[in-house]
Amino acid sequence: MSELTEHGGFSEKEKITDLLDRRHKERKNQIESAKLERQKDADESEAIEYFDASFEQEVKKISNNLDTVVTIDSGKAVIFENVQKDIFNLQRYLSTSTFFLHEYKIKVCQNTINELCKRLDTLKNEHIPKKKFGFKSKKTVKNSQDGRYAIGKAANAASVETAEDRMKWTFSGRRNELIKLSRAAVNDQTITGSDLCNCIVRLEGHSGSLQFSKLKNCLVFCGPTSRSIFLDDCVDCKFVVACQQLRCHRSKNCDLYLKVTSRAIIEDCRQIQVAEYNMSYDEFHNDLEKSGLDKAANNWNELDDFDWLATDKPSPNWSILKDDQVITNWNLFQSQHQITYNLSNSDE
Repeated sequence: MSELTEHGGFSEKEKITDLLDRRHKERKNQIESAKLERQKDADESEAIEYFDASFEQEVKKISNNLDTVVTIDSGKAVIFENVQKDIFNLQRYLSTSTFFLHEYKIKVCQNTINELCKRLDTLKNEHIPKKKFGFKSKKTVKNSQDGRYAIGKAANAASVETAEDRMKWTFSGRRNELIKLSRAAVNDQTITGSDLCNCIVRLEGHSGSLQFSKLKNCLVFCGPTSRSIFLDDCVDCKFVVACQQLRCHRSKNCDLYLKVTSRAIIEDCRQIQVAEYNMSYDEFHNDLEKSGLDKAANNWNELDDFDWLATDKPSPNWSILKDDQVITNWNLFQSQHQITYNLSNSDE
């Protein structure tokens, strides 16, 4: 029993005992909290180590499969298809692991995946050539001395031209045009566009990857893209795109209507606004199926800004479009844009 003083209070001894008990409980709680914190750090460290090992192993496997393509004569299409699926799964693995990874590691891993995608596209173009479109016709070379055709030189020139054409933009230097490509030109292809102003680009079908650079006041409508979309130096544009991954560099005042299965990335960007992908056309669901994109996954409202590493405050460089700003009737909007800028048709 507690000892009471003649005034009914606790004795000095009781007060000291109570104080010691409270200090003991506090120390016990601190020790318990420290244990939990150490366990949490250990679990996180273990998860990161497992991720590193698994990611590296998968990258090595994909690289080895791509190396194999150079040494075999048949079965290349199957290898490319399997590699594409492996890259897709690797991207999904990275996306689901971002909650315990640091920003720098995410950036490094994403760059690795991007490089694998580029290498896949390059090897597909080299080993499974498809019908090109929009390129210059091959020129025959005539011998000026005797009028005979220099067949060897002509063949060599054609070969050089084809290699150079692979490095050219699909379309560039366009002004006030409505640009549309045939489905055969789009499906599983890498489509690139540069130096466009007051243009509308409409791509139905399922492209392999897309890259747009130096666009000003343009509308870009695209069906599902199997792999990546890269945007660079775009101003006052609207993009309606669906893809596995999207990266936007050095762009300003652009609206992105997205379906993206991983987290989109922006860097050196300002005034980026996002909304959910809302384009539809007759073959859309069929194209979505063929693209291999996960129908259920859409991280349209979760962008990673590599210029904003603070976790307690949202990035000032992007925001979600307000409901009254979202465009829902793209056919009507496209028609109005065509009239405003007097666009000419350019079917390719």
